Amino acid sequence: MIKLDERELSWLMTEQIKTLLETMDKFSLNPHVKLITKISLATGARWGEAEGLTLDKLEDGKLTFTKTKSGKNRSILIPQNLFIEIKNHLKKYGAFSNSINAFARALKAAKIELPKGQAAHVLRHSFASHFVMNGGDILSLQKILGHSSIQMTMRYSHLSPDHLALAMKVVNWGF
Repeated sequence: MIKLDERELSWLMTEQIKTLLETMDKFSLNPHVKLITKISLATGARWGEAEGLTLDKLEDGKLTFTKTKSGKNRSILIPQNLFIEIKNHLKKYGAFSNSINAFARALKAAKIELPKGQAAHVLRHSFASHFVMNGGDILSLQKILGHSSIQMTMRYSHLSPDHLALAMKVVNWGF
């Protein structure tokens, strides 16, 4: 097998996320794009997983994603206010409609530039990156994201604020 370099992972900083959401408020006519964005940022869901949510996949403050890339369902708890917002939205509209183009327009209007092919996936990377930077562990992240192998999740390990200090603490030869 030929070894290829991993694609660069991009994630949004907190200010970029605020700018993106504000841009959606100002310019987007799509009633779904901002909420799908918030779902992906809050759960690490892929765009299609978030867009595919239906009322029957909401229960007791958690979202259940089906038809995932790995083929395995996964659930994640979310803040109550977001849960209520999603539930009310789905009651009003019945379902989310295809909103990926509205997301791309919002990125462009917010002047957020990303590597080719990472438009909506940047939300998943943002969730994972902030999860690790804020002290979340890799094994939990693997389960949340639904990665079948830990190697995929390890791409985020370098963002852990403790990983370098831990290396010094655990492997200290005394020289």
